[in-house]
Amino acid sequence: MTTQRSAQSATPEDATPTVARQPDGLGKRVGEVAEITVLFDAKPGGAERFHQKAAKIQDDAWHYEKLVGTVHDFRVAFINNDTQVIGAVTYDGDFKPYMADIFANAGPWFDEMFEDIVEGWPGASDPHMVDWLATKIVEADMWYASNPTMTVEDTTKAQKVTQAFNALLDTVSG
Repeated sequence: MTTQRSAQSATPEDATPTVARQPDGLGKRVGEVAEITVLFDAKPGGAERFHQKAAKIQDDAWHYEKLVGTVHDFRVAFINNDTQVIGAVTYDGDFKPYMADIFANAGPWFDEMFEDIVEGWPGASDPHMVDWLATKIVEADMWYASNPTMTVEDTTKAQKVTQAFNALLDTVSG
């Protein structure tokens, strides 16, 4: 469904957000939301080893995201006959604090995912990890975020308000 607005009804919220490079690192940023995409070389047999533990990695994502608290989405995919791995994430905030946060709070999870899978993986606790990772980042040519002013925290609050409002409506109507 398309909603049309006249030029007179346009508001500042209707303005097209500006997508730009992160001010403190690699990747794109619009509003409160940022992205990075990494491209790794996979070790021989790495995809098979990853797939064998993918269910546990998926289950652990919920635990580690609660510790990090700023990830909108994260995905990993093997490409080119399992010779390369793409990792892509959408997150809140600036590049450098995000990097510090994910390796401080989710380092064991990243090691579980990529140790013995990715060529040259230095380990999440390596003091040069962010420098190594920066060499693997592929800057997006185009990126879209549907709600660039909504942080993960904002989204969680909005979900709670909606649930409470729906419960109130159910109580009143039933």
